[in-house]
Amino acid sequence: MTILSRALRYAIAAALIVAPASSALRAQTKAEYDALKREVEALRQRQDALQKQVDALLAGGAAAPAATIDTLKLEHAPLRGSATAKVTLVEVSDFQCPFCGRYFNQTMPQIQNEYVDTGKISYAFVHMPLSIHPNAFDAAQAAACAADQGKFWEMHDRLFANQALLAPNYLAEKARGLVANQETYKSCLEMSRHSAEIRSDMAMASAAGATATPAFFIGSLDPKTKTLKISRKIIGAKAYAVFQGVLDDALKTAK
Repeated sequence: MTILSRALRYAIAAALIVAPASSALRAQTKAEYDALKREVEALRQRQDALQKQVDALLAGGAAAPAATIDTLKLEHAPLRGSATAKVTLVEVSDFQCPFCGRYFNQTMPQIQNEYVDTGKISYAFVHMPLSIHPNAFDAAQAAACAADQGKFWEMHDRLFANQALLAPNYLAEKARGLVANQETYKSCLEMSRHSAEIRSDMAMASAAGATATPAFFIGSLDPKTKTLKISRKIIGAKAYAVFQGVLDDALKTAK
């Protein structure tokens, strides 16, 4: 076993130990605990697959992974903050993911206050509902249907505010008192009007290197083409200090 392989094994083992332990401390209900168990199992599977790739590469028995794309097309992505900001932060997320919920509750409010509301950055959202979360895709549909009536971010907040209530029968009522036309919203959900758009988001985020949710891409957004040139990436629900360092660095070097 090479030093690189050994180091990777130790890193993977550490991730598997720390992630479930820290997350479990925050689980308050059986539903949340079960969701965390599914997240941990998905993490194990991803790490096992990664280790197999690494072992094969070190043995010279496999080709290098394909290069990721370095741009994101955001013409359909909900966007808020300054339209002239030189730096854009893109959230790639899943409304049923407990780690995404943790980011929403613990970190996003600070980013909103310090960077979005002050006009320093713009902020976009890209859908990436994971298959291990049975209600995530429908929740993404709900957000997209609310976006049709100009209420994406309000629906975004409602969905994350109670991740235990994302089943289809709850989603039909999520927009009550929020959108102007409730029937149009319900019809949008029933017809799965935004399925293709959401799947396009998922493919794009994956191609850009979003290996887990939440994932974040930082870069400069062309206001005409709505294309983000990626310069930095954060994977996972990191602490606010991590985002602060990355965003401040991006702002210093922005042209």
